[in-house]
Amino acid sequence: MTRYAASRRAPHVAALRRRDLLGVAVLALTGVPRAQAQVGSSGVPLVAVLVSTGVHPLDYLRQGLRAQGLVEGESVNFAFRSADGNPRDLPGLARHLAGLRPAVLFCAGPAALDAAVHATSSVPIVALDLETDPLRSGLVRSIQQPRTNVTGLFLDQPTIAGSWFELLRQAVPKAQRVNLLWDASTGPWQLAAAKAAAQKLQFDVDTLVVRDESEFAQELADGMSRRPDALVLLSSPLVRARSQQMAAFCVRQRLPAISPFGEFAQAGGLMAYGPDVKDFYLRAAVFVDKILKGARAGDLALAMPTTFRLVLNQGAADKLGLPLLPALLGRADEVVR
Repeated sequence: MTRYAASRRAPHVAALRRRDLLGVAVLALTGVPRAQAQVGSSGVPLVAVLVSTGVHPLDYLRQGLRAQGLVEGESVNFAFRSADGNPRDLPGLARHLAGLRPAVLFCAGPAALDAAVHATSSVPIVALDLETDPLRSGLVRSIQQPRTNVTGLFLDQPTIAGSWFELLRQAVPKAQRVNLLWDASTGPWQLAAAKAAAQKLQFDVDTLVVRDESEFAQELADGMSRRPDALVLLSSPLVRARSQQMAAFCVRQRLPAISPFGEFAQAGGLMAYGPDVKDFYLRAAVFVDKILKGARAGDLALAMPTTFRLVLNQGAADKLGLPLLPALLGRADEVVR
């Protein structure tokens, strides 16, 4: 288990998709007038949730808030919006949610967070962002006391990027040419850290750039024309959502790869190293709960993980002809046979 230390186009109305109205307690578009205060007519605080893709963030946040004793429909309500894999829709969705005047705006992923901070400077924002450097990006003024309307959970980018390439060197010692799959909507910090880590261990890297789900297939195909020895999947909500497809691609191409997300190795990819994402969401609920109880986002220290989960796929290694060293296997939290 992970431990912790304390510009775009506005979407058409059609961008407010089926998943925007998820569950009985998720508010309809006209459910909260723009002039309404931070609680609904029943006095129940509204938590807005903005994500790039998927519905799991809302499920996990609900679980976490239930664990804090909050009852949906009685002590908290939700407004959920997903860009469904198209980050260009996020600014419009963020403006819509900010217009509802929620008590808290929870954002999963850097593109959602970027949209949120451009939409409001007054609504408290709780972020779960595995890709942004919160200090260098200017999101906060310090880790211990953000002093902005943003708080939440982030990663130390140089440290985790260095671990990806060290693990890759151990598992695939002859690898030289490595493709980096980078979702450009995540910003530059993770990519810069990955390139620095690769250079330190003398890997030659090419960057494959995607901006939404429609670009994955072509960019991966172009990347294979360079005959890479391995692939590093940089963290992104879109990449996580495609973990099974990415694993299937690597199996077909006989390509060793590492991902931040355990689902990738569980689905047939060689290995994964990163935080327990579900646990991240559950811990984000603690931030939301504190703000609902009166805390200021700018006074809540950011949380960063100090340990991570390593998942190895022995079957994938066998198919690739890669003998996993006992030291590496002994370090793994999970070995998929």
